[in-house]
Amino acid sequence: MSGGTLPVRKRPARGWLCAGALWGLLAALCSLWLPSRARSQAPAADEAEQPVLSPEAQQGMTLFRSTCGFCHGANAGGAQGPPLTSSPFFLTQDQGSSLADFLKQGRPASGMPAFPGLGAQDIAALRAFVHSRGAAAQPRMNPASILVGDPLAGRAFFEGPGHCAACHSVAGDLHGIGSRYNAQVLQARIVNPRVTFEAMAGGGHDPAHVQVTMPDGSVISGVLRQVNDFFVTLVDSHDVVHTIARDNDVPKVVIHDPAEAHRQMLLHWSDRDLWNVTAYLASLK
Repeated sequence: MSGGTLPVRKRPARGWLCAGALWGLLAALCSLWLPSRARSQAPAADEAEQPVLSPEAQQGMTLFRSTCGFCHGANAGGAQGPPLTSSPFFLTQDQGSSLADFLKQGRPASGMPAFPGLGAQDIAALRAFVHSRGAAAQPRMNPASILVGDPLAGRAFFEGPGHCAACHSVAGDLHGIGSRYNAQVLQARIVNPRVTFEAMAGGGHDPAHVQVTMPDGSVISGVLRQVNDFFVTLVDSHDVVHTIARDNDVPKVVIHDPAEAHRQMLLHWSDRDLWNVTAYLASLK
């Protein structure tokens, strides 16, 4: 192929690899900075004192360990995949509907398989178990304690200099958002909704799309999965994954991401404005 690119590799969008292996590597590196005495005295996540589980959480533990434990650890503390005890999917106050959508669709291109056979009772049991492990592994924190801003000032910023109302509507996508998510999750979503919820099966934003124009003029487009200086990975409309090599500006890559405004705002947020907008969104019950 001309232009110094490598051939396009196509493969079905299957989730047979766990993309969270990087989390395990980072955790191992971070442990090197811990004092040796602290490391020797600190119990492993799966060795921590087991809480008394409700019958529902007991059912969830059995299901979790047979279905999810190989990647996320027997007690949801992380292994090859990331820990789930602080995952926004388990922190939301939507009775598990976001978690159900995520598990039934999965993220095949990122190594997360889909579990379409899970029923409502299974979802509730998994959620109860992970909640129990989070309560055992972390000190209690009231998410409402971060609500230190002024809702009225937050509304003024939302409708004015923040330009939030250009894309969002309190009568539309943000209707009742203060009832759906706690303040901790809201603030994280404001800063970067993509990272926080992996688009949350939509997450209030359409997925990012990419259009790649090859040197011969052909165009490959689809949902963006990953992009860096060397490769771009996308999933086309036929659910086929394309990984295309890049050499500077060849091939031409154009990305359309509705969440880009959130990343641009990282350069402009003040602490006070972020606190105020968080308080405003939390007030939208």
